[in-house]
Amino acid sequence: MAIKVVAFDVYDTLARWPAGRVASIEVQRLLARYGVEISYQAYEAARQGVMFFDGAKRALEGWVDFLALVFARMGAKVSEDLIASVAAMYASRNRMEVLEDALPAVEAVKRAGLTACAFTTLPRFMFREGGEAVLARLDHYFDAAATGYAKGHPAFYRRITEMLGVRAEEILCVGDDLICDVELTKAAGWRAVWLDRKGAGKKSDAAGSERITTLDELTSYFC
Repeated sequence: MAIKVVAFDVYDTLARWPAGRVASIEVQRLLARYGVEISYQAYEAARQGVMFFDGAKRALEGWVDFLALVFARMGAKVSEDLIASVAAMYASRNRMEVLEDALPAVEAVKRAGLTACAFTTLPRFMFREGGEAVLARLDHYFDAAATGYAKGHPAFYRRITEMLGVRAEEILCVGDDLICDVELTKAAGWRAVWLDRKGAGKKSDAAGSERITTLDELTSYFC
């Protein structure tokens, strides 16, 4: 059956975090200077909780919104001004870096007359900071807020298929994770292509999926 949609994973497929991204221990140290004590490990757990649980309930609007929910999950009393300071640190250092083959790959999908979308764990606002050019060319951005489910939940993939209004086998997806981008998408009926940027595996490693090492190779699957 002909492909109608090409779905891209975001992290390590379309973009990556910068080398100098904020580490959780830095947040612990910053708060400590203002008399607020937390565990950086608990902070990381709460951060994941917001992305996977709160993010499925509503859209996360930005770093201030995101961090307020993180500290609320921790039961940490952090002032609005201090949250704003932490948010500013993230905004300045956590701008995603678009990979050089990302925009050309999305543009190729559009030129072929197909729908281009993202399916991702990352809240939209995180990709918006640095990924504006790619985001502007995507027809849809499917994160937990858009679907009501965190990536990895079987219903996440079913819901995307429903929202696109196509048959599952008409969706071609590409991503670097062998579980949530290959195994689970294939279980949902999508056609999966494993992006093995490091050239670490073989086709047989990708649970029967196709394997590429750069997005430049993706066009052969839909053109």
